[in-house]
Amino acid sequence: MIRNRPVSGIPLLMIAASMAFLLLVLVTGCGEEEGSAPAEAEETTEQEAARQVTTPEETQPEDDSVASVEEPITVGNVRWSVIEAQYLDRIVSRMGSEEGNFVMVDVALQNNSNQDVTLATPFITLVDDEGREFEADQERNFTHLDPEKNMFVNHIDPGSTKEGRVIFAVAPDSSNIRLKVGEGRFASDETGYIDLGL
Repeated sequence: MIRNRPVSGIPLLMIAASMAFLLLVLVTGCGEEEGSAPAEAEETTEQEAARQVTTPEETQPEDDSVASVEEPITVGNVRWSVIEAQYLDRIVSRMGSEEGNFVMVDVALQNNSNQDVTLATPFITLVDDEGREFEADQERNFTHLDPEKNMFVNHIDPGSTKEGRVIFAVAPDSSNIRLKVGEGRFASDETGYIDLGL
């Protein structure tokens, strides 16, 4: 009768070495994965920072679309230009004087369309560096300006130009003020900006 001869076992030293090697591979692999997480987090943080920097710029007009005082800008079928702009802490007229924070803008509006244009407050507003928008003060424009200077009196015929003045009440801390102008039609959303230097 032939007996199977027991196979001699692998030496314990080899088994221990193999286990140590496997353990080392597992630990090293986990370490690399853990090490890659901060790099991904760092990348995400950089992307978020870039997004935060570009977001405000997207809401502001590009420099190419901003005119300066005495530089005309065309919006649709009308051409605007600011002749002069000044910051006032008091406005004086035949109706008396009033203290506050005012911006007075002398403008010219040329109507290049084939229809009359009647200026309304939404077509001409002020925007400060915080994005706050200030419409022209209709009441002060009628009480503190002579009718021939008031831009909101009468319409502007096709092909003609009207020069006048607009009064705005602004916040005391407003700065970097721009005049936002429209085409003079409620159906149009075209706008342009004029930096008043205030």
